Amino acid sequence: MSLSKINLGIIGKPNSGKSTLFNTLLGERASPVGDEYGLTKSLFISDFVHKNYNFAIVDTPGLRRKSRVVKKIELEQNYEVIKVIKKVETIVLLIDSLENVTKQDFRLADLAINKNKILFFLFNKIDLIEDKKKFQTQIKKLLKNNYNKYKLINIEFISAKEKYNVKKILDIIIKKNELLLKKIQKQKLNKFISYLNKRATFPKSNKIEIKPKYIVQIDYKIPKFKVFLNIQRKTPQIFQKFFDNAFRNYFKLNGIPIIYNFENSKNPYVN
Repeated sequence: MSLSKINLGIIGKPNSGKSTLFNTLLGERASPVGDEYGLTKSLFISDFVHKNYNFAIVDTPGLRRKSRVVKKIELEQNYEVIKVIKKVETIVLLIDSLENVTKQDFRLADLAINKNKILFFLFNKIDLIEDKKKFQTQIKKLLKNNYNKYKLINIEFISAKEKYNVKKILDIIIKKNELLLKKIQKQKLNKFISYLNKRATFPKSNKIEIKPKYIVQIDYKIPKFKVFLNIQRKTPQIFQKFFDNAFRNYFKLNGIPIIYNFENSKNPYVN
């Protein structure tokens, strides 16, 4: 029996601990680590098995802002990292817990989300934080209040060097990848629409409430749905966010990509 495969890319700013995490996952020193800034200069690719899954992982050079990239080799490294984001299904954005979340981190996150990747905000070096519970609460509150794609991300805390929570993260990555293959029965989708129509206050367009009438799942590699509405015009962003939030909460699908096609109210079951 062949093992299921998970392609995992580790990205982040230089010296966030990417290579240490890479080596910890493999159980060997495969990628260079040290105090020198930006030590990893190229991609390191390897694999390991965890709970009947074959993980193919890629350690990437630290991705810096374009304004700070001055050497040709660094520019090439940035392009390599971007290519990795496009190829793998799961992205770990590693962040040093001793540093603040930066605009660069959000840019990397946006890039992964726009490519429909499972994304983890993984805060490394948590062992160096004195009040861990307070720190974790503050980080989650910060991201919830300042990142409008909060429902699409997973937030976890590890120490790659001390091997703290690393195996737990692998288990969560497996669960999120399994959710990608989720097939939602037509009956359950209809119940969701009925639930929403009974309980929700819908956003309006030209003083008319935008309401969903039907929903069908049309793809399973990444959950993809066609949603038929009671309006004939382009669906405004405010409704798309409202619907996504309600859908994720109802079916417990936070932290994975979901694709919606919003269309007019033509009956999808005809023909």
